[in-house]
Amino acid sequence: MRDRRIIELLSPAKNAECAIAAIKAGADAVYMGASSFGARSLAGNSFDAIKKSADFAHLFGARVYITLNTILFDGEVEKARETAFKAYESGADALIIQDMGLMNGELPPIELHASTQCNIRTPEKAKFLEDAGFDTLVLARELSLKEIENIAKSVKARIECFVHGALCVSYSGQCYLSHAIGGRSGNRGECAQPCRMPYLLEDFNGKIVSKDAHFLSLKDMNRSKSVGEMLKAGASSFKIEGRLKDLDYVKNITAYYRRILDAEIEKNGLCRASFGRSRFPFEPNPSKTFNRGFCEYFLKDTSEKCASFDTPKSKGEFIGKVENTIKGGFETNSKELQNGDGILIKNPDGRIFGTLVNFSKNGKIKCASNCPACRGAEIWRNKSVAFEAQISGECSRKIGINAEFSETPSEYKISFSHPPTNSYSEVKINKGETEPAQNFDAASERISASLQKSGGTNFEVISLKFSAKSAPFLKASEINEFRRTLLKALEEKIASLHELKRKVKRIPPKFSAIKKEFFDADYRANVSNKKAEDFYKKCGVKIEEPALECNAADISEKELMRTKHCILRELGMCKKEGKFPKSLVEPLILKSGEASLKIRFNCGDCGMSIFNAHFKSSEAR
Repeated sequence: MRDRRIIELLSPAKNAECAIAAIKAGADAVYMGASSFGARSLAGNSFDAIKKSADFAHLFGARVYITLNTILFDGEVEKARETAFKAYESGADALIIQDMGLMNGELPPIELHASTQCNIRTPEKAKFLEDAGFDTLVLARELSLKEIENIAKSVKARIECFVHGALCVSYSGQCYLSHAIGGRSGNRGECAQPCRMPYLLEDFNGKIVSKDAHFLSLKDMNRSKSVGEMLKAGASSFKIEGRLKDLDYVKNITAYYRRILDAEIEKNGLCRASFGRSRFPFEPNPSKTFNRGFCEYFLKDTSEKCASFDTPKSKGEFIGKVENTIKGGFETNSKELQNGDGILIKNPDGRIFGTLVNFSKNGKIKCASNCPACRGAEIWRNKSVAFEAQISGECSRKIGINAEFSETPSEYKISFSHPPTNSYSEVKINKGETEPAQNFDAASERISASLQKSGGTNFEVISLKFSAKSAPFLKASEINEFRRTLLKALEEKIASLHELKRKVKRIPPKFSAIKKEFFDADYRANVSNKKAEDFYKKCGVKIEEPALECNAADISEKELMRTKHCILRELGMCKKEGKFPKSLVEPLILKSGEASLKIRFNCGDCGMSIFNAHFKSSEAR
């Protein structure tokens, strides 16, 4: 049986400008925040901005998703519900939700997506959320191809997977470190990113295992080489992270994955979620915009090196190595660097610094600031002046349509059509009200040329049929007016068709029981309001304690982070492989300023957990 899944490229948008740029670059959908209740509190938007984004997206059959994916306190649930309805009225196509309190009450008639903050890692959790009323499930980033496949086979809901962007070191929705250290909760959209801080690693007795490094900082995800395998595993929506990223990043990464997905869609006979061909004035390249280096994040192999211990900042693209040092700079075999480029230098001893290129000629580089580069140092370019100039140009996206000039005994007819949506517009010209052209060939050529002009609109004529045997005498201004009228009418019909599809019939949730084996009924359920507590009660689950953000009690014994990332594995000290030094006494401790964190290695799951370093001496092995 032919796979008829509709495949979607989903891009981030911190504002309407980014949303429109992403659509032009080829996104089938964008996700953006409303004024509040989104997991990126600094990426909020007005309802006018949402409407502007949705109006543009809908012209191409593309969609806009609104993030309401924070946990909510009692006084916020109804405000969030009001936001949901206003977002729907502004043209939104779906809501991305974390808090089950919103599911316990009325919502607008649009799709509901279970956020990655819901920590969807098992078929059982996926089935529960599908029964609760979610149309799309955003899976945890850490899952392997086999785990994605197992979940996809267990539900009818659409499967959405991250394919590119920055990585949270913790399972999403299960990180409480920022809240514990500084009172800024990731589950409330206010993460202070303590995972990007440098830490000292010690054993229980204070022996230094490793000096300051960014032990909880990860590289960025890049699964571009595995898109085909993810499709086969059951992913239908491919999500790019980055609601705080700039315009260049959104354009570059969207255009890059558009090409990859288009090739896979054609190869596998699949359907694309929107229409319109994108063109961009640059060659897409993920290495040329913000990145910390790339990994596939355990999609195939848990032994993959995914950490970015050196720096949490953008490394960019590898250029080469320092061959010799000179006053104020260095010499390299690479001829790629230009005046104004930003570079990151990593010396052989591990020291890292960044600077700008002040002078570049034949591999001789002078830097804008002090340049303590050593021979053999790695050179990374994290800002390319040439690429920034190219990508500053505007992308374009055009809807391919058919044009036809035909006749009947009594009239001429001009029509435009868009077969994918069965949209059609036409104008009829009464033969009795026009003069016949004296030169048929010249008239037909003039009419045909005018009908094919679509510059400044969202359309391009890809097929023109002139089937009339005669032609009227029409002024250029008359033909142009006919064309403008027809294109506007066609655009309105396409948009109206999308409006009809946007409204979905909500099915009452099934309150199926949640098995204890895959559900934590303690603070990790992130229940912070009575509505959510009542929702789980209907599912046969008694929530044992509220979300950590509600509780001022001692959190010293609480798990603050659960992660697939393992420091020992990255350091070549894997316990399962027998490489952990016998001289070290567990638990190992991470220290940064006043923060002191205890590590528990979960070798059975190839991961680790982080706790506050408040423990009894009996815990040492």
